Amino acid sequence: MTQSATLSLHTIDYPFETLAQRAKANPPKLILDPEFQRKYKWDKDGWGRASKFVESCLMRIPLPSCYFAENDDRAHLVIDGVQRITTIIRFMDDEFALEGMTAFPELNGKKFSELGSLAADFESTTIRCVVLRNENPRELIAEIFSRLNKGAVELSDQEIRHALFAGPFDKLLGELSQAPAIKNFKIGKNGQTKKDSREGEELVLRYFAFKETSGEYSDNLTRFLDQFMEKSMKFDENRINDLRSNFLNSLNSCHLVFSDDDIFCDISRNRRRQGIVYYDLLMGSLGDINEDILKDKKEKIREAFSELCNSPEFRRLTAGGLQRKTSIARRNALWGKKLKEAIS
Repeated sequence: MTQSATLSLHTIDYPFETLAQRAKANPPKLILDPEFQRKYKWDKDGWGRASKFVESCLMRIPLPSCYFAENDDRAHLVIDGVQRITTIIRFMDDEFALEGMTAFPELNGKKFSELGSLAADFESTTIRCVVLRNENPRELIAEIFSRLNKGAVELSDQEIRHALFAGPFDKLLGELSQAPAIKNFKIGKNGQTKKDSREGEELVLRYFAFKETSGEYSDNLTRFLDQFMEKSMKFDENRINDLRSNFLNSLNSCHLVFSDDDIFCDISRNRRRQGIVYYDLLMGSLGDINEDILKDKKEKIREAFSELCNSPEFRRLTAGGLQRKTSIARRNALWGKKLKEAIS
C-alpha cells in the first residue's frame, strides 16, 4: 500500500446515549446524511430486525465497528453503521416497540421508555467507532466509503460523492440535473423507468469531468469522477458561474439540433432510445459551435450523426467496453470528423 493509500484514523468507544446526543446536536456532531436515512431498511417488514439488534445489545453481544469520516468542521459523517445508529436513535425516541424477542420475551410490545432499568443498560452500551481523520485525501475516503457501503444501504457512487464533497459545485449539480432533458434521461415517454440515486447529477458531473479534464481519464470512471469532485471543492463563485453557463449553453445547443423525442438518441433507428454515448458526444461538441451555424446546418448535423450511429465501426465501439479510454477517444474522433464536414 502506498503512502497516499494509508489511512490516518483513530478509534473511540461511544455509548449509545452519546451517539444520540451527537446526532441531535445543533449543528450535529454526528451526521446521518438524509440520503442514507431515506434508505433505511430495517423497518421494511415490521421492526423484527431492529428488535433483534436491540436484543443483541441488551445481551452484550459484541457489535461490528462503525466508520466515520471527519469533515472540515470536525463533525463525523457516518459512512458505515447507518442502520445500527439509526435504529439506536429511533428506539430511544420511542419510534417502535420491540417484537420477536426470544432472550427477553417479556420485552415484546415495549418501547424504550418502558424498559425500566434496562433502559440505562441500553444507553450505556458502547460501540467501537473508527474515525477517518480529515487529513485523509477525500478520494481515498470516497473509496473506503464505497467499499464499506456494499450492504443494506446500497448507496450509489453519486450519493457517496454528495455526502463527501458537499459544497457549491455539488449544489450546482443538483440545480442542473433538474433540466428536463437531464431529469428525464432514459426514463421513457411514459416515465415507466424509475430513476433514483442522483443519476441526473452524475450525468451533469460526467459532462464537466470529460469537458474539463478528459486527458486525465484512465479507464476508471468512478475514480475519474471522484477526482473531479475533489477538485471542485476549490472552485470559487466565478468558476461555478462559468461552469453553469457552459453546461446550459451545451444543452441548449443540443436542443437546437435535436427534438425532445430524439435528443441523445441513436437517430439512425426507428426505435429511439437514449444512451450515455450519444449524450457524451453531443454535449461535448455542439456547445463549441456558433448558434447561427447550428441553426443553419441543423439537418446536415442530424444527417451526419445518423450516419455515425449507423456505421459499423461506431456500432462496434458501442457494443462493449463503453468506458475504455481508447473507445471514447475513437468515438470522439469519428464524430469530430463528421461534424466538421457537416458544418463546413
